[in-house]
Amino acid sequence: MDAKKRSSLIIFVCCSILFCFAGCADNEYVDTTLGLTVQQLDGDLDDRWSTTGVVIKNIHAGKTSNQSKLKGGELISHVIGERTINTSSDFNQAIESAMRDGNSFTLEFTNNNQKRRRQRFSVRREGDNVGISVDDNNRIKEIKSGSLANNAGLEEGDQVLTVIDAKNIRTIKDYQKAVKEFSRSQAKISFRTKELIGVKIAAINALASIADASAVETMIRFLEGTDLSLREPAAKGLERLVALSQLNDLFQQFQQEKANQLSTEELNSEALQRAGILGLLAVDLQTNQAILKDPIGTEFRRRSATLYQKISSTKITELAKKYIKREIEPNQEIRRSCLSILGNLQPESVIGDLIAVLEDNQETSGIRFKAGSTLSQIGSPAVEPLIVSFGNGDSGIRDITASSLGNIGGSQARQALIAFLKNENNETTKLTLVDAIAQIGDETSIRILEEQQESLDKNSGLATFLNEILTQRTETKGPEAEADSLDFLKDL
Repeated sequence: MDAKKRSSLIIFVCCSILFCFAGCADNEYVDTTLGLTVQQLDGDLDDRWSTTGVVIKNIHAGKTSNQSKLKGGELISHVIGERTINTSSDFNQAIESAMRDGNSFTLEFTNNNQKRRRQRFSVRREGDNVGISVDDNNRIKEIKSGSLANNAGLEEGDQVLTVIDAKNIRTIKDYQKAVKEFSRSQAKISFRTKELIGVKIAAINALASIADASAVETMIRFLEGTDLSLREPAAKGLERLVALSQLNDLFQQFQQEKANQLSTEELNSEALQRAGILGLLAVDLQTNQAILKDPIGTEFRRRSATLYQKISSTKITELAKKYIKREIEPNQEIRRSCLSILGNLQPESVIGDLIAVLEDNQETSGIRFKAGSTLSQIGSPAVEPLIVSFGNGDSGIRDITASSLGNIGGSQARQALIAFLKNENNETTKLTLVDAIAQIGDETSIRILEEQQESLDKNSGLATFLNEILTQRTETKGPEAEADSLDFLKDL
């Protein structure tokens, strides 16, 4: 199976899974006559998208005459029956059915000049009467005054050809009733359908969760599309797939050991944390065993290698680089997701672009801080550009760059932060610098902070803040400090 077909299959399967959340056979109907399996619209989507109907779950091969126009995941809002009128009895039965169900219907007729015309009628209230009677040749012999047909452009002598009855479908029972009735009268059956955007979004979310490599191209296609309602969930879905791909080494370790649990001492703490946040791992704190959650975790383990390869071989970096730019992508959530993607991929080639976002005074503060966080994930290659940015920027930029340098750590970042602290006059920025130096946390950093503490006014806000930092460090130092590194997993 080629990648395109596989991707389409995955989307259909995801839609099917979504619809199964409704959970019981009563919400599903296998229509052997027309070759469709339809399912009641999920209640949550019904409320969210203010619509009703039944969803096409499956299309059976070789059954329905208009199958080529139908797609899995579409919403059927109307079942349309086109009844050929040969006798007055045919006409009366068709009109009775249309009027009884309170739907709109259309009469197709020819006038005395043999010109074919259509006239639509809407049944507005109970007791409405179309007001037409026909003879045995289905020609109109009377139009009653005050009826729906009055002033509708029909005349006595016009010949009724067909009654096109569009039955409104709200439930599975509505669908069953309409199809059976039209089939019984040998009407030509068609459907009024529409794409259900809520289902598409749910399918995108499902694709992101199953971590299949073939889902990557699907996400990219939606992200590059024009429909914002799909672009944003696609960006978030791609963000999740990239994050999952970065756990490949962790999953491979489980694979190699042929086990579903490993000692946390053997595992990378950052990878552990990511997997825990994504709900793939649980940790037994008594034994410090990382447990791969089944069945989802096992499935992710199986898929991790191909997903990692797919993420690595696609144009995701260039795509994310493009959409972090405010002038190109106006949607803030898409920009944020693309920054997260770059943070996981950690490409050095985008450092300049991230610095530009960080220094953009028209960008939101949240996005600018996210750009700084992404730079800190890239690590040491970003230190020099961050130092330059700190020196040239205003207080807002200096706060972001200082935090990023503290997160990266290392001697170059430490030396720069210490130099900045000695020359900084803004009290708020000083607090950020102190916090960043403390974040590095090596002996040299702590000694510098202690020296700084001695030179400060004891009543100043900076002195109070610095004292809190140093006190906390002293309290956490000791044999229990290492065990505390797993605290983030306690609630998983």
